[in-house]
Amino acid sequence: MKPRTSPLRSIPPMGLRGVMAVASFAAFGLLATACSSETTINGASSAETTAAPVTSETVAPPATIAPDTTIAPTTVAPTLPPPPPTVAPSVPPTVPPEGCAVTNAPSGSAVQVTPVSGDFNGDGVTDNAVSWGEPTGGGATWFVRTEINGGPASTFALGDLGVGFAALLDRVDVDYSLGAPDGSNEDELLAIVGSNASGYNLGVFGIGADGCIFQFDDGAGGAFSLAVSGTVSMMSGVGCDGGAGSQFLIARQATTDDGIGWQVSDTRIDRSGQTLTLGVTAVGALSGDDPILPEYGEATCNGNVYIGAGGDY
Repeated sequence: MKPRTSPLRSIPPMGLRGVMAVASFAAFGLLATACSSETTINGASSAETTAAPVTSETVAPPATIAPDTTIAPTTVAPTLPPPPPTVAPSVPPTVPPEGCAVTNAPSGSAVQVTPVSGDFNGDGVTDNAVSWGEPTGGGATWFVRTEINGGPASTFALGDLGVGFAALLDRVDVDYSLGAPDGSNEDELLAIVGSNASGYNLGVFGIGADGCIFQFDDGAGGAFSLAVSGTVSMMSGVGCDGGAGSQFLIARQATTDDGIGWQVSDTRIDRSGQTLTLGVTAVGALSGDDPILPEYGEATCNGNVYIGAGGDY
């Protein structure tokens, strides 16, 4: 920006002294003229001094200087405080899972020791399982144990089953049922968990994310149970079904009024987490001499008969 110039600096080089000298000479000339004027009074010559008239000089008021509008006002942005530093959320340290609650194995006096193998944690490696009873005087306490290859061993205690007993039957697969975790392909365990004069009660066991064994519940506060029994008018059994690489358990039932025609039903077992419930049911009719009818009072899976004609029980 060009600096503003003081009005005094606009006077030419002759300077303030030259201006004042010119003014002095002009006054001197005026005075000389006044002195050379003569007037004759009564014939006498007399010099009369006539003063120059006083002229009233109008003094102009000081000039008003308009503000310089060519200088744009400067806008100063407000100073904002810096944003607070970003603090990464704290990540809790990874805590290894606790060990399984019960890990006891069959003792030297164990009874009805029944081993089964399968891939119970879905890692493609064969694992082992076993069921047995520990004598307690007049009865026995029953257990089911899984032994994960490279992982934990854990035991589920069924307790005293009275006149009944516990025994593993085989590996089964319920992971393709509704509610199964994505990518699940573990084997589960089908086992006798009690018996009486009318037949057997079956339970299903699996391995949780912690590697420990659990028994599937029925969603109503109890253990999930399937009955295998038969009378002259009603039969109930358990089987496996599926297709296109999937498999699930089915609960079977058959009833008759005359012993000639039977009404049958197959109900799919659905999984939701560690819960098994009855799902979709398909119904049909069979004659009393149909070779398939006996399966409605048996436990069969994978072409094997576990409970029924030709089975172990």
